[in-house]
Amino acid sequence: MSNESVSASGVHTAAGETGGVGRSVVAAEADPSDMTEFAVLPKDAYTSDEYLATENRRLFSVAWMFAGFVRDVAEPGDVAPAMVQGVPIFVARGEDGKLRAFHNVCSHRGSQLVCENQRERKTVVCPYHAWTYDLAGNLTWTKHFAGVNATDLPDRQQTKLGLKEIAVAQWLDFVFVNFSAMPESFTQAIAPLEERWADYDLSSMTYGTSLRYDFDANWKLIVENFLESYHVPFIHKTLNTYSPFSERYQIKLSDRLMGIGTGRYEPELINGTQLPRWPMRDGQKSVKAEYFSVYPTFLIGVMPDHLFAWVLEPVSAGKTIEHLHFYFVGEEGAHGEEFEPHRAQTLENWKQVNDEDWDIIQRMHAGMRSPAFPHPLLSRQMERNINDFQTLIRTHVGLPGAAKTTLVS
Repeated sequence: MSNESVSASGVHTAAGETGGVGRSVVAAEADPSDMTEFAVLPKDAYTSDEYLATENRRLFSVAWMFAGFVRDVAEPGDVAPAMVQGVPIFVARGEDGKLRAFHNVCSHRGSQLVCENQRERKTVVCPYHAWTYDLAGNLTWTKHFAGVNATDLPDRQQTKLGLKEIAVAQWLDFVFVNFSAMPESFTQAIAPLEERWADYDLSSMTYGTSLRYDFDANWKLIVENFLESYHVPFIHKTLNTYSPFSERYQIKLSDRLMGIGTGRYEPELINGTQLPRWPMRDGQKSVKAEYFSVYPTFLIGVMPDHLFAWVLEPVSAGKTIEHLHFYFVGEEGAHGEEFEPHRAQTLENWKQVNDEDWDIIQRMHAGMRSPAFPHPLLSRQMERNINDFQTLIRTHVGLPGAAKTTLVS
């Protein structure tokens, strides 16, 4: 007998679950009647550039943020630059095999050091005055600084002149950084999701392709749309035929790992065949699909035959870039000619879904600017994930002003 049940709120809960989250169970949530229908965040949190600036200071600066791909720094000597919320950084694989991340700025005059991916490097050299650093971040050479042909290092403690290191973590093909001096453990933060997907052997995941969407909308609206299925039968009529709204459920593994699952997601046949599926460590076939928000701006989902990772790049309160990356099973699944029609159909399906979301999310953001709309509402049954997401934002960032709870009659 299954130890999983579905609550009245549509949230999968585990019978007798009191501790950590297992692969096939989801932590129980409180009665939905405990949740107010008023959204935790007022609309100003979505429309104010001041609020986004506060998010940069209080949230993004202490959260684990996506910074690139492991495949770009897979070998010793690989160096890759990135821009994380306007901060230039780079990641590098040292000769010792260790992955490190640094602020992409020279200690001398502040020039950016790395502007493109590099291979087989032993050092990083500033293009301005040739100050040289090893891949552990140490300043090693400053030619002419003490006079013509003199290589004496500046008369300061070298630890202060080396590159400024940033906490870094890698998971699957993804690199994350955290600017906090005392970051939380990424390993511990992602552990519930790793445990839940432990039956999937993702070691063969191979990058396929990417898409990009430019939203005239706040980044939080994209996450919130991702976290609920209430809109599926109205916005995604085609999706609802092969991933039905009626079989979807909300999941909460932790405060920072929330998502949606579906008990039926069967890829279609093309010429009598399907894309290769993920090997399952339990030997069973999987037809379910699940996707999670990895707080705050990383979205990931696993389907029977592919995986997606979507990264949100907040540009302003009303503009967000969404980068969509798709992975398939092995080289054949990702690039084999036999499966090209299958990949094309998979991407076309996702493009249709994202086109539909792109339109409605921008409409939602535009409507929030109306004086006739004082405050969002949430369904106690269908939008509990959004309530929890907003609560976490409010905990970390606060409110941009007094919450407005008066409804227009």
